[in-house]
Amino acid sequence: MRVGLEKAGWRIAFANDIDADKWRMYKDHFGDTGEYVLRDVHQLKSPEVPSVALATASFPCNDLSLAGARQGLAGAQSSAFWGFVEILKGMKRERRLPPLVLLENVPGFLSSHGGRDFEDALLALNDLGYAVKIGKRPK
Repeated sequence: MRVGLEKAGWRIAFANDIDADKWRMYKDHFGDTGEYVLRDVHQLKSPEVPSVALATASFPCNDLSLAGARQGLAGAQSSAFWGFVEILKGMKRERRLPPLVLLENVPGFLSSHGGRDFEDALLALNDLGYAVKIGKRPK
């Protein structure tokens, strides 16, 4: 996500994951990791996250993927989406909700639990005041 955003001119202000191996890979690739917080997203509080113009989430797909257990957004890993939403709710209360949100899609997200997981994600973003647009697949 970072590489693509930086190529498009964005500057990364914050990164988070619970997996120490991912932190090491991030550090090896980018060097300075001052923006990286190694902690469960459910334990983060909105004041710890800087104000940004774009908030992104690449929550684990294991529970959503066609190759996974299909537990959906209630699964132990893909439920990270709800931690992300809680941070956004806090930022909204603090009057610094990012104007843009970008979620990484994974095969299976649209069909997880008959589409209910995707619908729940869209409704959560709508409740925060976001207008949700589904992007087209690149050719």
